[in-house]
Amino acid sequence: MRIVLTRREPLDSPDGVSIFIVALAQALLELGHQVQIVVGTFESPAKFQRLLSPRLELPIIGLSRTPLTGPASVAAWLRAIGIINRFRPDLVIHSETVPLPLRGTIVQIVHDLERRKGALAAAWRAIRRASMRRCHYVVASTTELQEELVRDLGLPRDQILKIPKCIDRQSYASRGLAERERAILHAGTSPYKVPEATIRAFGALNDPSVRLYVTGDITRPVREAVDALPEPIRRHVVLLGMAEGARVRELHSRVRVAAFPTRYTVPVASATVMEAIATGTPIVGSSRLSRDLLADGENGAVVEPRAEAMAAALKAVLDDDDLWSRLSAGARERVRQFDAYSVAKQYLELANPSGLRSNIGISVKGEEDKGSTNRGSQIVSGLSGPLHPIP
Repeated sequence: MRIVLTRREPLDSPDGVSIFIVALAQALLELGHQVQIVVGTFESPAKFQRLLSPRLELPIIGLSRTPLTGPASVAAWLRAIGIINRFRPDLVIHSETVPLPLRGTIVQIVHDLERRKGALAAAWRAIRRASMRRCHYVVASTTELQEELVRDLGLPRDQILKIPKCIDRQSYASRGLAERERAILHAGTSPYKVPEATIRAFGALNDPSVRLYVTGDITRPVREAVDALPEPIRRHVVLLGMAEGARVRELHSRVRVAAFPTRYTVPVASATVMEAIATGTPIVGSSRLSRDLLADGENGAVVEPRAEAMAAALKAVLDDDDLWSRLSAGARERVRQFDAYSVAKQYLELANPSGLRSNIGISVKGEEDKGSTNRGSQIVSGLSGPLHPIP
């Protein structure tokens, strides 16, 4: 099968969507399919290799080496129509809205529903809604997103599937307790990841035997939060900056606990959380992480991102070996649902409606999508034919 994966944003940024695309592309290639990745911006193969560290060489077409906005972005994606259609795809999987007239079965994945800002926010929202109404399938990557999309898009309930993000489990090692460092990892310093909350919790923990690693750009809020710590604690904070992908994976497998005081409007499937799960590392996270990823008492602890509350949860995982072992086992069990090969097969079945099986996604009502031949054919036949650009 010929499959195209698209993303409007840069691929050489090590965020959750990029990690997902790399994992899915590798799985599809190893399952024997032809894959083409088309992205709006691809700055540097060297940067991509350093920050994402894929196992395989991936076929990537970047429409620009610099970020695209406004008319330049529209013009680039209009050029992409010819590039993609010449590949003659059977399946096109969009990780952001790309309302183009393309061949094949069109799938729109919703990774988040964060509100856009700026003068064009309303226009982008309208484009997203119209584009998703024209595709063959809308896929939500978490239970919470699936539920919200029914209201947000007004689509019939049975046309919104849930297929989780995936992760390349082969790239992650799961170490036992004896090999773990008495340390905490906070991955990512974007504002919604609230790194200063973890740093304040580390201060409240007040344990010089523990080290805190922070990956991501060293922003002003991060620096100020670290500077506010007492000196004996401050010197145990390691700011790594934009670390290589392989280094981040190694850290996930080496620390004793990962902290995610993350803030989302609608809980999403954070790939950095999935990386912790893949390495069997317990999580201390906020209630804004999807319940698909973090189950309180099973693979971590759900706490509000207040310093004292986070510190108490971190201390429990750091000090209680039995608790750590139980949560680590829960993480290793939970990661099975995010296996890249399993997720890839669910997407492949969307391009073959006559062969839909009962394990493709979950309907928003919480029932398995029975995926009968008749129902699958109705969805595709009702939306098949040439897709038209949004006016």
